[in-house]
Amino acid sequence: MGKKVAIITGSATGVGAATAILLAQKECNVVINYTRSENEAFETAKIAEKHGAETIVFQADVSKDEECQAMVSATMKKWGQIDYLVNNAGRTKFNF
Repeated sequence: MGKKVAIITGSATGVGAATAILLAQKECNVVINYTRSENEAFETAKIAEKHGAETIVFQADVSKDEECQAMVSATMKKWGQIDYLVNNAGRTKFNF
């Protein structure tokens, strides 16, 4: 068996990106998930790859079941396993 595999939702920026990079440093392959921050997602992947990780950059709205299933399918197709799932994606709506 190879490296562990992690899907980190909302991992293009912020805490999610930091988590993906940390897991890459800990010898995990990582799925970088984003909804709108494509450039940032690829930048996060580039940093993770510098630490020896293989990456998948995957656009998916995690509030949509079919998009989550597609992300899992892509992960399983590439690595055949998922060891960690970090549910970091969030949405904030302010009603002031």
